[in-house]
Amino acid sequence: MQIDGVLLAGGQSSRMGQDKALLPRDHRDMFFYTLDNLECLRLKQIYISRNPSQLSYLTRRPVVQDTHKQLGPLGGIHAVTQKSRADGLLIVPIDLPLLEVRDLEKIVAMGEVMHKPVYFAEHYLPLYLPLTQPVRDYLNDVVSGKMKSKSVKALCRHFQGIALSPDNQDRLQNTNTPEQWLAAKLELMEL
Repeated sequence: MQIDGVLLAGGQSSRMGQDKALLPRDHRDMFFYTLDNLECLRLKQIYISRNPSQLSYLTRRPVVQDTHKQLGPLGGIHAVTQKSRADGLLIVPIDLPLLEVRDLEKIVAMGEVMHKPVYFAEHYLPLYLPLTQPVRDYLNDVVSGKMKSKSVKALCRHFQGIALSPDNQDRLQNTNTPEQWLAAKLELMEL
């Protein structure tokens, strides 16, 4: 089974007030922290979902731009499905500074066995998404406007996704605001 990784780094970061990919996590910014986590896994390819107006990175990984704007994560996921021929995708957002490789391994392991979307309870990203024809059709319907709900949550529910219990709920804390980023940085200092 071949799985591709997707690093979702193309959001507007409007609540944060700055590009979340550039936030300093340790000796790396969030972009390279998340990319390093993905590179620890057995993935055929890793795609970067990023918009042209954002800073480009010197990376050997292909950058895929949303072909349909204003669709949030599903726009980036759809764009990657136009390039990927893998059996599944491991989709990871840029705003999880406490996420660890073992969290991603847990999602992938269950996804490979169940062939359904797999995520952590109450957190629809990160996500293992099987790239079946029905999933591709669903994403095409999202971008064409045939599908009313344009959320990752709706996608997971539509395909009877599996919600796993996280080993540590704190590691799934996303950072959309400066206050959330500060709380995550404080947590990192305690580790």
